[in-house]
Amino acid sequence: MKKTLSLILALSTGCAFAQSASESGASAPYTPTWVARHYLQWLADQQSLPVLTTQWPLPSGAVAQSLSGLSSTSSGANSAALAFVQNELALVQGKGSVQLQARNHSQALVGFSEDYSNGSNASLRSAEWLVGQADGVSFAGRIGIRAESNASAIPDHSNFSPEGSAAVLGFGGWNAQVFAHQFYWGPGWQSSLVNGHNSPAWQGVGLQRGTIKQSDSPWLAWMGPWNFDVFVAKAQDPLVVANQHQGYLFSGTRLTIKPKPWLEVGFSRGMQSGGTGRPGGVSSFVKAFFGQQVNKEPTDTFEDTSAQIAGYDMRVRCPLKWGSCAAYTQWMGEDAAGKIPLPFKFMSLWGVENTYADGRYRVFAEYANTNVYSLPWDKKPSFPGYVNHVYQQGYTNGGRWVGASQGSGATLTTLGWMDAANMQMAKLYFGRIGTSVGVYTPAIELPHGSMWGLSAQQTVLWKGASITPELAYTRFARDASLVGGQRSSLRAGVAVVIR
Repeated sequence: MKKTLSLILALSTGCAFAQSASESGASAPYTPTWVARHYLQWLADQQSLPVLTTQWPLPSGAVAQSLSGLSSTSSGANSAALAFVQNELALVQGKGSVQLQARNHSQALVGFSEDYSNGSNASLRSAEWLVGQADGVSFAGRIGIRAESNASAIPDHSNFSPEGSAAVLGFGGWNAQVFAHQFYWGPGWQSSLVNGHNSPAWQGVGLQRGTIKQSDSPWLAWMGPWNFDVFVAKAQDPLVVANQHQGYLFSGTRLTIKPKPWLEVGFSRGMQSGGTGRPGGVSSFVKAFFGQQVNKEPTDTFEDTSAQIAGYDMRVRCPLKWGSCAAYTQWMGEDAAGKIPLPFKFMSLWGVENTYADGRYRVFAEYANTNVYSLPWDKKPSFPGYVNHVYQQGYTNGGRWVGASQGSGATLTTLGWMDAANMQMAKLYFGRIGTSVGVYTPAIELPHGSMWGLSAQQTVLWKGASITPELAYTRFARDASLVGGQRSSLRAGVAVVIR
């Protein structure tokens, strides 16, 4: 059985020998706020900024290097957008931060850069520190800690983690790193079907390209700006079901390319392996990583080495004469069995977006279906994704969905509005929840069924601090499966960041 990973590894391995000696050194991983991502996307669309916007985190130095090419050519709205991103990046690199967030205990849908915790939390991060190059080797790092309450599927569960920490060794244009951070892979603003912001930071080791520049090789330059990231992490895996294969390893792989200024394409994979009572060790992991002994049939004598999803995403910008609009999609399904080395049984996401008023506002409409066989032309009956017979805790980390926060078997439409200048965002949701929002506990039936919801947040700057109050309301229909008769929930909170 072949895997999408074969293509990813072939491209990235070839590119490893195409790095120039002038690559930037090591730098800590960077994920922007939604405002900075909005401005980065605006600059990419309007000024062909050679940056990737569907894969986070990226090395902070790689993003800064990309931005430096616009410094002398930007004006007006472009200059303001550039200044915002450069200022945020400088603060992340040069200053530490303290964040305090107070919330009531209520689940809500989680989008890009939104905090997953359904309780209060506090975190501390140091400034990024760098050690100069010696014989082509450099070192960068950051120290972070986070304490949170009631964030997992276990009631009254508290957690303490090194979230935000990273130790990065740079060599030959690559970053080898030990880290504790989240990932967001895909073009969606509300949902990532493979690896999003609904679950705790992954704590693991990985290898990432240290830049996003186009390859110097004439054979590989067609990819345009690109980045490759592969990691292995230990899941935070609370016991939520009897006979659970607890403590699994998660491996994520992502290749993003931008062959045209108007086109960005991603290839992603997520893999669960090992855990209590499962085949373990290096040999088993290598078999799983290369797609051997998976998708067991009744006649097979081996035991499945892993549970995996893989797929593709794409964002296409409209011709500039049409305005600042774009369309995007993401397909994630099971790795293929048989002779065709491609994923199938896709969950799917579709979106359109538009930016106006010289980049101040962005609106988007996004539809995500987390049932497999969900593509419009699929003829086979659909059924819920993210769950399988091997890992009964589902596709989760810390008891929370790793992909879309609406969970397994859901259909969700999100209408979003952003005012970047005032740092305001509002969203309207409607659809059907198949299992549960945010968390997953197989033995407990949580509210699900037809629903609609609203969320809003605004950031205010005051004396060097950013203060973000938020509200999120969810309402289930009368036919929803309810716990304690509760049809609606309201989450209220406020986050304060001090640098």
